[in-house]
Amino acid sequence: MNIDNFKYRVYGRTRSRGKKSITKENFLLKTEKYIIKKLDKKTNYILDIGSGYGESTIFLSTNNKKNIIISCETYINGNLNLVNKIENHGVTNIRIYPGNVNQFLDNLNQDIKLKKIYILFPDPWPKKKHIKRRLITNDFLKKLNIFLQPNGEIVIATDSLSYSKQIFKCIFNVKDLFNWNNQRNMYLDLNDYYDLETKYYNKAIISGKKPSIFILTKI
Repeated sequence: MNIDNFKYRVYGRTRSRGKKSITKENFLLKTEKYIIKKLDKKTNYILDIGSGYGESTIFLSTNNKKNIIISCETYINGNLNLVNKIENHGVTNIRIYPGNVNQFLDNLNQDIKLKKIYILFPDPWPKKKHIKRRLITNDFLKKLNIFLQPNGEIVIATDSLSYSKQIFKCIFNVKDLFNWNNQRNMYLDLNDYYDLETKYYNKAIISGKKPSIFILTKI
């Protein structure tokens, strides 16, 4: 799959300030073994969008050993951290797409259907002038629906109240595509659904925020 198409804009930093010296060649050398190159329609895939430092991807790989987990993350240091976790845990069912998720989906053959999609704590872009940068929109949910298996699941978590309201509106606008499974208990802790903690989940809890969870199933 092609990751060198720059028409897909990436907002925010793609690497930490402390590791700006890493070259693209060195990054690819470190990650090449794990970068996904071809997908097979007979394989069950789980897509982890914005996997951050890799905690969620490792969790998913451990709990879905018969599936291939695709980590889609533009952040270079997050990808390098995930590679270290893969090697330390001896994981064999993780592949990395180090680019924009819209580019990944636009390059994906529609014969490929995803079993589950996780979007845990996407960047909330809290400033009003940046809201248009948010990932989850009506059109994005429609795009995900195309690539989901029948009864496939989307799991979204956010600790941003304004983003949560936007996601709520988006779900309503595409209600003919998805069932919202946990509409009555969307404010339960993430751990009430999944035995999982991420850096951003813990940061939200420590700061006193109450994450909201959206679990959608394709109709």
